[in-house]
Amino acid sequence: MFERGGIPHLLDDQCKGMPFELIFATLADMRLGCCISGGDQLAVLERAGAEYCELPVARALMDGDDAFEQLAARLAGSPVPARACNVFLPGGLKVVGPEVDADRILRYVDTALARMERIGAGVLVVGSGAARTVPERFDHDRALAQFETLLRQVSGRAADHGVTVALEPLRPAETNLLNTVAESAAFLRERDAGPTRLLADLYHMREQRESLDVLSETVDLLAHVHVAGVGRGRPGPDAGDLEPFLRELRGAGYGGDCSIECTWKDFPAEAPLGVEHMRVAARHAGWPGANGGG
Repeated sequence: MFERGGIPHLLDDQCKGMPFELIFATLADMRLGCCISGGDQLAVLERAGAEYCELPVARALMDGDDAFEQLAARLAGSPVPARACNVFLPGGLKVVGPEVDADRILRYVDTALARMERIGAGVLVVGSGAARTVPERFDHDRALAQFETLLRQVSGRAADHGVTVALEPLRPAETNLLNTVAESAAFLRERDAGPTRLLADLYHMREQRESLDVLSETVDLLAHVHVAGVGRGRPGPDAGDLEPFLRELRGAGYGGDCSIECTWKDFPAEAPLGVEHMRVAARHAGWPGANGGG
């Protein structure tokens, strides 16, 4: 553990003039994990050496009490912890528009957060494109205000469970509300969304041709990142922007985790290859400790 005054001399030039908090972020490692659909895919990640898994709330954590208990038991015996959750809201649970049921939403939120705390997941990704899509002829500014209220309520409750909420910008094909990292960062800075942080997903950035420079511009808000290969496939050598993405995060002092979120053709065969490629790319981008799982 580094302490003030204990930074190795070989890093003196690199760290000179940097704020202490940024120095520590620069020296920190980044865990490499993978999004999975449920506990049945854990064994593959265990063999692949992934450092954690990211689970879908709506499909895995909220799939009935018995199913959740089985999942919690499986995770308790696994060397691959659940550090994050995504797919927060089912598409039918609308959080903007004329059909918002606030009481139903908060009941769902409270159950989800309690279950996240139970399995030890500390980051809640709020993407949920269908749930946050603004209906036709509904006022867009009003929808933004509704979403601001949702994030403020969820992030406030989440803090009580040791969970950080990360807003995920999504491409326009998935939602018409908050599509880019820059737009979402401005929303969080200008609105009262509580302690909500931000996620950057390389796939969605790539789809919208968003510059990697935005990572440095918003690193103070970034709590989590997602990556995928070309066409949302597994990370591989054909994804030429993957290493620059990781290098930009490294240079900016990013201190969170990185999850593979992609479309798999053959998960057991492809996941180990994706994890290994990420490990190599992270090492080439200058991340320490990217030599093996842990």
